Amino acid sequence: MHADFSVELGRDDPALEIPWSSSDPSVRYFDLKKCPELVLQIPEAVAHSAMSAFLTRINTPAFPLATAKCDIWDSRKISAEEEIFGDRKFVSYVDLFFVDERSRCSFDKHEALAKELCRLLNHAPHIAATVELVVRRCYYHQHQFACPRNAEEPQESGGESTKTNNVFAFEQNAFKTLDHEQQKPEPKEVSYTPPEQRQAGNSLKNESAHEIPFVHDPSTSVSGFYLTAYVSGFGDSEHEPRRRWEIAFALLQHALIQLSCTLIS
Repeated sequence: MHADFSVELGRDDPALEIPWSSSDPSVRYFDLKKCPELVLQIPEAVAHSAMSAFLTRINTPAFPLATAKCDIWDSRKISAEEEIFGDRKFVSYVDLFFVDERSRCSFDKHEALAKELCRLLNHAPHIAATVELVVRRCYYHQHQFACPRNAEEPQESGGESTKTNNVFAFEQNAFKTLDHEQQKPEPKEVSYTPPEQRQAGNSLKNESAHEIPFVHDPSTSVSGFYLTAYVSGFGDSEHEPRRRWEIAFALLQHALIQLSCTLIS
């Protein structure tokens, strides 16, 4: 399995708002932390038990991450880099964000999470699957707890694009590989207008870069980050891509659970 990450924080790159909205009443944001039973209203979770298990596990009350959006599709559009894996693929994405308000505003926190996930997943046994992680901009609405006026930006070394439990019994050996590596010591996007382009009354004005004030204005938007996780399974037959996606998706879930005890917390 191949895992990599990139950073997309340019003016024209996709951004997310939480909670997000849609013109389609059947497509909406669900706060699964507060109402886990709403997973039954997400078509991707109803149709795919692996997605249901992932959303349920990540959105448990004590887990430090939450999910915002997801989607699943199959495709025969294979890039030149993907041709070695097969002629078709089964793909999903999930948008992940930190529950902790300070962590939402830390680019370093998101980059470190992406790097550690890639390190763990790249030590998994070989499988025709990929995990692509992307750090992007997010605007958090209607939270009483506000971040500094500008979310922590990446240092120059970060660059514009930095490349770098309901599971199946046959996956256990792969999980043991991840466990072993963890113990080793280590030397549909939303088009959005940023708050600063709105009326001044809707912008967050925080004069201190060191204090995190309480904000009672429900129209306040706080600029931070989130992580999109794309998981793809490949193959040359009808059922291979989905089966490999299920394995890779379960490995991503397991890696997030491992890191929740150290890096994420």
